[in-house]
Amino acid sequence: MLILFPAAALFFTNGFSRDVLFPNKHTACFLSFWGLVLGALFCTCDWIFFLPVHFAVYNYVKEFLSLCIAEVFIPFLLCFIPFVIFFRESLAYKLRTFTYVLFGFYAIQMPYFIIQRYTTLSPFLLLLRPVLQFALCFAAYNIFSLVKPESSGKGTAKAIIAVPLFLIMYIFPTFIETAWFLGADAQIWVTLSIVYLFLAFVAFPIKASETAEPSEM
Repeated sequence: MLILFPAAALFFTNGFSRDVLFPNKHTACFLSFWGLVLGALFCTCDWIFFLPVHFAVYNYVKEFLSLCIAEVFIPFLLCFIPFVIFFRESLAYKLRTFTYVLFGFYAIQMPYFIIQRYTTLSPFLLLLRPVLQFALCFAAYNIFSLVKPESSGKGTAKAIIAVPLFLIMYIFPTFIETAWFLGADAQIWVTLSIVYLFLAFVAFPIKASETAEPSEM
């Protein structure tokens, strides 16, 4: 759990990334460090101003919305809005490199949330939940690889599809966590997890490789 995101970020930065995504590894390292800083800031504010222990309300909608605010909406706004405002590159480039910010952010935020908000560290929290979050980053990497700054307008069309698809993938791990936390049948959240991991690690990478330009292969 503690080394998954740092190890993955290191792996991505040192050769896994497509050249078109990161012609400069220093850029990848900088964005990952930016995510680390934002993650540390987020966790510090959460620890100071909010109750760290997570108490169930036993209402799926309320529980899901509560987790979404803490684990989805606030982190997304904290990571993406400054990234869009302070960097001058095109939106397509920002979308395609946003994964590295997420890697740095979740390297801090994920262990903190699991340790601070849950009194019992179950196999789901220690193993499956971090893998789902890693799958999210991997899915984002491949989804936004479809977005290219094409003058023909196809890049814009792909961005219109990629952004909502990313948002669905971004929220879904929280949907699974809510089902687990409220004691849903294990077959439900295990099946959903398998489907999610298949999409993230198999379906989206295949789609990204099929649509890649010859110069990117």
